[in-house]
This record gives sequence, C-alpha cells and structure tokens, in this order.
Amino acid sequence: MNLVVAAKHDGALMRFDVEGPWSSGDALKLAYLIKAKLARARKDHVLVDLRRVKTPPQAQGKFLICDRLRRALAPNMRIGLIGAAELVDSEAVPVDLSQCPDIALFGAEVEAVQWLNLRWRAEKIPRF
Repeated sequence: MNLVVAAKHDGALMRFDVEGPWSSGDALKLAYLIKAKLARARKDHVLVDLRRVKTPPQAQGKFLICDRLRRALAPNMRIGLIGAAELVDSEAVPVDLSQCPDIALFGAEVEAVQWLNLRWRAEKIPRF
C-alpha cells in the first residue's frame, strides 16, 4: 500500500489520518486496516482524514474508499470522511443501506466530528 496511515483514539471515536498517493487496491487495503484497528479498539465511530491523499497523474477513476468501507465494516459503524469530493467515490450508493455502515463525506473536520458525536450523544439518552 502506498498510503501512510496514523491511527489514534480521539475521545469516543477512532481517528485515521491518511496521506500519500493512492494506487489501485489501496482503498481495499485501507478499509481492512481500519476494520482490524476498530476490532481491537472496540469503537464504532470513525473519522478518516483523506485531505493529504493525492491522486497520481496516471490514475483512472476515483479512490473507491466508500464502497470498500461499506463492504468491510459492520452496519452499526458510522464513518465520517474528510476530503475532496473529486477524490472519493461518494456517488455509488447501494440500494439496500440497512446492511451498510453510515458513511458521510465532509469538507471540514468540525462538521464531521459534529455529525459523529451527534449520534453518540443520542444513544446515551435513556429511552422511556
């Protein structure tokens, strides 16, 4: 894999900072690396920062991270991606999302963290 990934616990979520030029197959490798780290950390809220990921000149298509994360991760996961819309494959959404994790693309970190924390806080409210 051409990408460099740094993972760390950030409160209630797990954060992945990714950088470097991507090549074919890197999205799948990144998705399974995230899955392995999450299994050990027992977290279901994920922030993936793709702002430092670059598309090489010879690359065709987009970085298929959304599709690969949907295939690799459990449906209870919530993933906030930070990056450019030109980089990420956010258009291809499966018909049945009930068995897929929630994935959203954001341009800024503040928006992504708010979106991730919104659900986390809502789950902590007792239901009567």
